[in-house]
Amino acid sequence: MGRVGLLGRIMLVLLGALSLLVVATFGIDRWQRSQEHWPYGSRFPRLDQAAGIMALLKDADPAQRPAILRAVSGEALKAEIVDAPPDATALIREPVLEARLHRLTGDSSDGIRAFTESDMLYRGKGPADAGTGTWHRSIGGLAEATYRLPDGRTLVISAIKGHHSLMPWLLGQPLSLWVAVLGVAVAGLVTVGARHELAPLRRLTEAVSRFDGRAAEPALAPQGAPEIRRLAQAVQAMQERIVGLMGERSMLIGAISHDLKTYLTRMRLRAEGIAEPERRARLVEDLDTMTALIETALGFARGTAAEVGRSPVDLADIVAVEVAEHAAQGAHISLRGEEVPDATVAGDAVALRRVVANLIGNAVKFGRSSVAVAVTRAGSACQVVVEDDGPGIPAAERSAVFSPYYRVERSRNRRTGGTGLGLAIARQIAEAHGGTIVAETAMSGGARLVVTLPALA
Repeated sequence: MGRVGLLGRIMLVLLGALSLLVVATFGIDRWQRSQEHWPYGSRFPRLDQAAGIMALLKDADPAQRPAILRAVSGEALKAEIVDAPPDATALIREPVLEARLHRLTGDSSDGIRAFTESDMLYRGKGPADAGTGTWHRSIGGLAEATYRLPDGRTLVISAIKGHHSLMPWLLGQPLSLWVAVLGVAVAGLVTVGARHELAPLRRLTEAVSRFDGRAAEPALAPQGAPEIRRLAQAVQAMQERIVGLMGERSMLIGAISHDLKTYLTRMRLRAEGIAEPERRARLVEDLDTMTALIETALGFARGTAAEVGRSPVDLADIVAVEVAEHAAQGAHISLRGEEVPDATVAGDAVALRRVVANLIGNAVKFGRSSVAVAVTRAGSACQVVVEDDGPGIPAAERSAVFSPYYRVERSRNRRTGGTGLGLAIARQIAEAHGGTIVAETAMSGGARLVVTLPALA
């Protein structure tokens, strides 16, 4: 149920209700049938009626026969008088039914004939069974009966096929079937209506997905149910508040950056004036470290408020340059995929190079002997994979390492643990470019970081 959408849930509820309706209708139909009393005086109502018609027309005045025929013909049987017996070659003679008609009419002559046909045979019976078996069991229902009247003419009584009572059947089909058909029609109408009513909610979802905190989405036209309209208004107001807060945050970051840099520059100038070389060197080193820390922290804080420039960037070229720089500094690093011709993405080249630099820098720092970098293009995405043979990242911490100031190396020594912002900044930049970054385990047991970015078509 967790993957079923709102429309699917509505349809499941509707189908469940319709199923209960069909089951209830079927149950009521069966109960009603069980409560109905048998309307006939015997188990053979057609034979009873046919015998009555024969007895009535046997002694009737020929002038009254047309009126009698009209009166006795109904929904189950049709009676007519013909001059010659009809052709019965397509029918199956039924001696058991004949014997019953003889008994019911009290006529022992051989003028009564009874027939059934293949469509009315009981299950498991065939034409060869006629006249065999037990005396009191017929092989099929009454299809036609003939009776030779005293004046030599023949009374033909034919059974009307497809007859059903009006109560449980409608237009020749069970009432429960019509309920099911009606349920399907109602379900179709409800589906169309529900899709129409949920359209504003889908548009609202798309608008929220596009919102990046920089500018509020255009106001949606007020459509749909009152609840959806109020939700759209609340989302619009929330987006405007977020945009305002992000703007204030950017201004605050800019002010802090300007003021801190001013005072750090003054402190560095004053430190340069210290006469003792050792003390001056330590002070300048501390100021440089403080400047780097502040720049990194402000860069991370500024990241969600900064716009990402969109221009074609050759990812393979950026990776190759960064790998060459680390190799020139003595790192044992290898590159695969530097000649990939279509590893082009849309974004900010400076920001993307910072992502690659952070990943390779971490791998060089924590790797024991070597680092492997690969650039690939798979379908509509480009990937940069950085692997090292260091201690790796525990499975429980692979998501946490991308959090600000989180470090697998627990010490606060910047020489071994860093600032704790490198991977957080890398993820921030990757997500701003519509990509992802994940941590895995390399074949060597070290860390394997994979950056995936949408390729430029």
